[in-house]
Amino acid sequence: MTLYAVSYDLPNDKRRTRLFKTLSNFGERVQYSVFECYLDDRQLARLKAKLAEILEEEEDQVRLYRICEACRKRVEVIGLGEPLPWGEAGGEALIL
Repeated sequence: MTLYAVSYDLPNDKRRTRLFKTLSNFGERVQYSVFECYLDDRQLARLKAKLAEILEEEEDQVRLYRICEACRKRVEVIGLGEPLPWGEAGGEALIL
């Protein structure tokens, strides 16, 4: 599994809420519009398919940052929170 940081900016409340619920099924919210998700290739493909159903490409933006194992070990949190342990977040109980 690979760690991804997923950030989003959606102006539409309904789509933003739907995206939040979808991302909650794949990972852990770590900031207001940022999730950390441990995904294998199949889960990543499923997430991208769900994003395609939700997003309006002319208005919305989602960024997926792949974080390699070496970089994951160097994640620093300043303030509240802790880096997620390896493989802790994730799942596929897609409840929409």
